[in-house]
Amino acid sequence: MRAQSAGMPYLIVLAPESDRGRRISLDKDYLVVGREQTCDVRFDDPRVSRAHAALRRRGRAVYVEDLRSSAGTLVNGATADAGRELRAGDLLTFASVVVRLESGGFSSDETMAMPASPVGARSVHYVNEQHAEVVHYDERRYNSHVQYVNQQRENFLREIAATRTKARWLVWTGLAMFVVGFGLFAAADLNFLKQVSNDIQNQNPNLAPPTNPFGRPVGGIPSGLIGWALAAAGMLLLIVGIVLHVVATSRRKQAYQQFPMLPPWQGSSS
Repeated sequence: MRAQSAGMPYLIVLAPESDRGRRISLDKDYLVVGREQTCDVRFDDPRVSRAHAALRRRGRAVYVEDLRSSAGTLVNGATADAGRELRAGDLLTFASVVVRLESGGFSSDETMAMPASPVGARSVHYVNEQHAEVVHYDERRYNSHVQYVNQQRENFLREIAATRTKARWLVWTGLAMFVVGFGLFAAADLNFLKQVSNDIQNQNPNLAPPTNPFGRPVGGIPSGLIGWALAAAGMLLLIVGIVLHVVATSRRKQAYQQFPMLPPWQGSSS
């Protein structure tokens, strides 16, 4: 295996499993990470945006910038700010892809391939022990990152579930108010038409026209107007409930994109 250039930072893929262990050398000052064929660092994952994020290298310093991706870019579980400087060992998440930034140099398996000698053997043994410690550290850090992302998703989904419950309550309450209000208004209107019809049939010119065209007053307000206001309020609640339900459904899809289900660490320290 060819060694990385001395001091050249690179990325190592931790997830998904199909790409785990893949090394990506940051040998350019500006690299675009995404799903498009023209991207410098390409991941064939539908949850990764066409142009997901950008990596800028200035000497040995590396900066990350999200390119308005749909799922966002995380650094150690937190949303990446524009132009955030990275450190060796940082975990970057592009949708469901998780990578770790390395500062460069020889890896442990490259060191193991060196000619054996008494001193070299001790060096290999030491490097292997050090590599095992790094793997265990990465395992803890990665699992902590997975736990954070999954917890954020669960919190987001609980909020969405509460919103959908509220939306259903508004829809059913609004529908009930609309039916009752429309019934009151229709009853008052039918009663008024019935009175007019009776007057016409009786052909009595001395009969005065109905004084309550909107029904009998309730608390000084005609029942028909009360029904109309109740139906209007119910229609408003119905519309608000439907809108909230649509928004909650959209946010649920966004939650699975922004906080994808990450697999647990499946590496080995051997």
